[in-house]
Amino acid sequence: MLTDVDHQARLLLLDVDGDHAGGLVRGWPALVTAANELWAALPRTGYADEPHSRPMERLVAHAATIDNSLSAGWPGRGDPDHRVAHMAETLQAAGNLVRRYGPEITGHGAALRQDLQAARSRTMHSLYVAAHAGNVALHAHGHDLYREARQAGRKVSLSTVHSPHVVAPTATWVGRFATAEAIAGRYLAGGLVAGVAGEARRPTDDHSRIPRALAAWDIQAHRTLAARSSASDNVIVSRTQALIAGVGLLMVDADTHNRAATASAARPARDRLTASIDAVGRAWNNLASRWDDLPAPTDRPDPKLLRASAELRAAYREITHDTTTTMSPDAIAQHPGLERALSATLAAIESAPELADVLAEKASQPRLVGRSRALSHRAHNDIEAGLATPDPSGDVVWVSPADIRAKRMVDLPRPVEETLRASTDQARRASAKAASSATCSPLDWPVAGGRDLELRQSVGRLLPVQTNRGPNDRSEQSRAPR
Repeated sequence: MLTDVDHQARLLLLDVDGDHAGGLVRGWPALVTAANELWAALPRTGYADEPHSRPMERLVAHAATIDNSLSAGWPGRGDPDHRVAHMAETLQAAGNLVRRYGPEITGHGAALRQDLQAARSRTMHSLYVAAHAGNVALHAHGHDLYREARQAGRKVSLSTVHSPHVVAPTATWVGRFATAEAIAGRYLAGGLVAGVAGEARRPTDDHSRIPRALAAWDIQAHRTLAARSSASDNVIVSRTQALIAGVGLLMVDADTHNRAATASAARPARDRLTASIDAVGRAWNNLASRWDDLPAPTDRPDPKLLRASAELRAAYREITHDTTTTMSPDAIAQHPGLERALSATLAAIESAPELADVLAEKASQPRLVGRSRALSHRAHNDIEAGLATPDPSGDVVWVSPADIRAKRMVDLPRPVEETLRASTDQARRASAKAASSATCSPLDWPVAGGRDLELRQSVGRLLPVQTNRGPNDRSEQSRAPR
């Protein structure tokens, strides 16, 4: 659960802009409160558990100041950012588990102290990254205010303390988040890797966890998409499908390292498979970044969908990660559950076109809306990149400046609708091609024993999915996180 919170904080930092600043400020006090409750619930070992500066108490005091100042002006009371709210809920659940089962922990050995230190380091690192994300969002919000003032011909006083574009009323908030980031950073002076070096890891003897998690994810994704119409759900589905493709690449690479027979006859098939899976990951990441422009500030993903995605990430981490870093292909290849995990992952990639079909239906719904500023940037960028058809009349203001200033939800501009549908089609075509590559690849792989034969048979069960190709099919790169 703490790893999941840290993962959400990293995603928050990667996908934040000026429109998220108010929600991050409003959600920060609840996040710090949840972290403090978990921190206080962790068992004491009789040794010095934290530096004498008492960082968590200082963070709670700063968060209380922020909470008391919300009503004085911008951003005011309101809904927090849904990603910060999800992080707070996860920390609260973790704290409840520790309070329930913590008294059963006995002993004060070095292993226990190191594991508790790792838990505190992960918690503090999540707050550190979230505070930095808030700082980035506040700087972006100040830059937006500065640009709007310049366009309206108003004079703006630039900051001489922070970034020049940090203007009122964001300057005070920037200072407070910078202080919180510095407090958490001093606690992590040795780095996260050093903090979690002694983290306890259970033996990964459950080789069916990844297949179970993939099956549960597939079922829950279909149920959520059938029962709800939420852009936040579509973002989670797209990102998780990109995760499946990314881990699939790792496992195919590890399986290649683990084979004694790496003859040249096998390499073309492997290269086709890895290239097609890589295209799947890029297509789903691009689609996720586009759906991420649409959720309203109050749009919360389905909790069951979030849990299924989190369980899948946790299951994959057991085979691909060592504490904070990705293991080498040689180390992944030694995991006894690699074969079952790879077979289940390729099967999940095979079923991806069906999910893309569902998202294509949702992208074709009338009157889709999204955040005005993000849609304005997206429309102009897509036209400049040649991904959307420009307006015959020339340069067009696709979103009203008044809507941008008021942060209204507006209808999707025509270029955004066009590229959203094209990106969905690209994800479907890439997934179908990957399924076809996995079906054809075993015919070219050499058989080096029973293990290879079993993998050939499991992958050979995948069937290609036919799609309609258009003459002007187009793909694009995305910088969204993998």
